[in-house]
Amino acid sequence: MKNILVSGYIGFNNFGDEAIFYALSNHLKSLNHKVSVLCNNKKEVAKKYKVKSYYYKNPLEILWAILNCNILISGGGSLLQNKTSNSSLFYYLCIILLAKLCFKKVVIFAQGIEPIIGKKPELITKTILKMVDFISVRDNNSRKLLKSWGINSTLVSDPAYALAQNTKISDKKEGLIVQLRSFKGMTKEFLSSLAFSISKNFQKDISVFSFQNELDEKICFDFLEELKKYNIQANYISNKEIDETINILNNAKYVISTRLHGLIVANALNSNTFAICYDEKIKTLVNELNLKSIDIFNYKAEELDNKLDEFFNHCLNEVHPYRKFEWENIDKELNK
Repeated sequence: MKNILVSGYIGFNNFGDEAIFYALSNHLKSLNHKVSVLCNNKKEVAKKYKVKSYYYKNPLEILWAILNCNILISGGGSLLQNKTSNSSLFYYLCIILLAKLCFKKVVIFAQGIEPIIGKKPELITKTILKMVDFISVRDNNSRKLLKSWGINSTLVSDPAYALAQNTKISDKKEGLIVQLRSFKGMTKEFLSSLAFSISKNFQKDISVFSFQNELDEKICFDFLEELKKYNIQANYISNKEIDETINILNNAKYVISTRLHGLIVANALNSNTFAICYDEKIKTLVNELNLKSIDIFNYKAEELDNKLDEFFNHCLNEVHPYRKFEWENIDKELNK
């Protein structure tokens, strides 16, 4: 039994990151490890996952948590990127560095490592990652990037697959789930085109799903208004627990999703899945699984209409094989 501290984007009610931590913490506890986490909303996280929690911005709590662990796990998700800002990147790197300065073992867990913008941030990232004991990444692009830096890594799949693998696939799939997130490409024009194309195929049994209200809620309500122009009264879904979200996706016949983990879970559960590509990680998944998709930054309304017509009417029950998540290499490293 070991004391394992997890550093990730936890406690912000983002389905993808919460699902990863849910899968990780359950697995670690099944092996009798003690799990603690640096997070937002300490009390909520501690109650939900039955782990010891520390506030991720409190320096004394962070130091105490690191001193009292045997292993720091950083991840999963896309923690090491500075597309939005350097502050998030440097935060997660500082946690890793502090753990190494305290002579702790550090494991990078199933992360998607994106190209770092700027020579200095890239140099800092490379320097700190070379101190890490074990690195696993969730896609080949991350592995190739690390290799170009002279850093070895192990390829795994996304941990959210572990949750889907333990779920019985529904044999009564019905309706359409549309999952949207706010992003600069998610314009009124795009929402209008999306609503028009959907209206040609569905007039009822549609749900619009917010995975993280802070980012998703407004755009979801905007889309509901667009659907009303075609006399479609769709349901709105939000604030669901991880198991509930998986169950909803499992019972959907069609899923259109902007978020990575909506696509991962829906596809793994054999729901017909269509991706709205707003980010490289979505494009990577689309290419890996050969999913139907549209590029939100480079499309025409006619193209979207044609692709969704094909998706709804000609791509039923297509199987898109995925790499199942395996714990073996992670477990070996933790037990060394």
